[in-house]
Amino acid sequence: MKNGKFKLMFKYRRKISFQKLDTEFVQIAKKIEELKLPKDFLQFILFTISELFTNVKEHSKAKEVTFQIGVNKNCLIKVTDNGVGLRKSYLSKKIFPKDDVAAIEFALSGLSTKDPAERGFGLYTIRKFTEALRGETKIGTGSALAIIGKDKIQLKKLSPRKKGVSVEVKTKIKNINFYKIIK
Repeated sequence: MKNGKFKLMFKYRRKISFQKLDTEFVQIAKKIEELKLPKDFLQFILFTISELFTNVKEHSKAKEVTFQIGVNKNCLIKVTDNGVGLRKSYLSKKIFPKDDVAAIEFALSGLSTKDPAERGFGLYTIRKFTEALRGETKIGTGSALAIIGKDKIQLKKLSPRKKGVSVEVKTKIKNINFYKIIK
């Protein structure tokens, strides 16, 4: 870090087949761990990527994922899949969001599609981290887009419908207390 600013340290973009997500995560994690980042911020990055990859594997029925990360004075993480989308994932488990906006709201509240009695804290926790870092999260699925910033959520209808789910997290690199945020 020089004068409070990070030089461009890492940039990565790739299409990944569904079957290679675990292997790709291990390779990406090794590269990210080599960066000179605050320790707990590094944990945030790895947690976010791991959770987003896990969501794709467990819920999306996607064949392919586009993954992008850029780390300089800011951090951008984006995962886009070509799967069924949030609403269809819920519907397949007999959970009935009225539309794509409601499906995003379910996911942000921690409602899991694994089992209606379980909680899914991936997107919920990513949201909490991003809010604590005063960043922004965008979640797009079907005909809905949620833009989540500090203390506000904007929900928008999209046209035309998008296939799958896209999650984008943008934040400045900061020192944080990882475990205090996830408590």
